[in-house]
Amino acid sequence: MDKSKNDKVYNRNIGIQRLESLVERLRDPISGCPWDIEQDNKSIAHYCIEEAHELQHAVSLNKKDAIKSELGDLLFQIAFHCEIAKKDYGFTLDDVVQDVCDKMIFRHPHVFNKEKRDEGISKKEVKDNWEKIKSLEKNNTQDPERFFEDVPQSLPALTHAAKVQKKASQLNFDWTNSAEILSKINEEVKELWHACETNKKVSIEEEFGDVLFSIVNLGRKLDVDPEKSLGFSIKKFKKRISESIKLIKAEKLSDKHLTDKKLHAIWEQAKELLKK
Repeated sequence: MDKSKNDKVYNRNIGIQRLESLVERLRDPISGCPWDIEQDNKSIAHYCIEEAHELQHAVSLNKKDAIKSELGDLLFQIAFHCEIAKKDYGFTLDDVVQDVCDKMIFRHPHVFNKEKRDEGISKKEVKDNWEKIKSLEKNNTQDPERFFEDVPQSLPALTHAAKVQKKASQLNFDWTNSAEILSKINEEVKELWHACETNKKVSIEEEFGDVLFSIVNLGRKLDVDPEKSLGFSIKKFKKRISESIKLIKAEKLSDKHLTDKKLHAIWEQAKELLKK
C-alpha cells in the first residue's frame, strides 16, 4: 500500500477523498480487511436499505448526532459500492456524482433551463413534470416483460404496490376517482368474508392481499403515503397500549380482572387521556 494513500485515511482536511482512501485501504488485496476484500455489490446491497431505515428513524427522533452518524453510514455504503464498481463496472464515485447532477439538472427545467424557467410553477406541477421526465428516461413500454423493471422488488410491500399502481396509471390503467376505489374495497372485503367462510388459507391470503392492494390504491388517489399513514397508526396504537398498561398498574388489576368489557373500558379511557 502506497504510504501517501495510507496517510490520506488520517487526513481530516480532504473531505470525500479521505472516505475514498479509507474504502480503498479496506479493500487493499494485500493489507486490507479480509471481509471487505471478499464483498461484491450484491453481498452488501442490503446494507444500504438498513442504513436508510436507521437514518429515517434518527430523523423521526430529531436527534442531530444520530442523523449525522446515520448519514455517514449511508455515505460509506455508497463509497463502498463505488470502490467495488471501479473494478467490476468501470465507474467511480466521481462518475456517480456527475451522473446524479446531470440527472437533477435535466429533471428541474423550471430551475436550470432559461427558456422553460417558470417562477410561478406550483409544487403539483413540479411533481407531475418530474414523473413525466422520469418516464421519458425509463421508457420500457416497448417490452411488456420489462414494463415494471424499474420498480425495485426490495421495496416494502405497501410502497411497492403504490409504485406499481402509479406505473400502470401511465397506460391509463387507473381508477377515475376515489369513490370508485371505495366501491372496489367493499367488493374485495366481501370476497375476503367469503374466503374466511370457506376457511381456505390460500384463498384468505389472496383476498386479504387484494384488500390491502385496493386500500393502497385509494391512498395513492388521496395523495396519502401508505407507509407513512400506517406508521402513524402504529405509533398511535403503541401509545394507547402504553397508556392502558399505566391504567392497569394504577388500578392494580390482575389478569382475572381484565375481562373483555374491562379491557374495552380501559382502552376507551386511554384514548380520552391521550386526546387531552
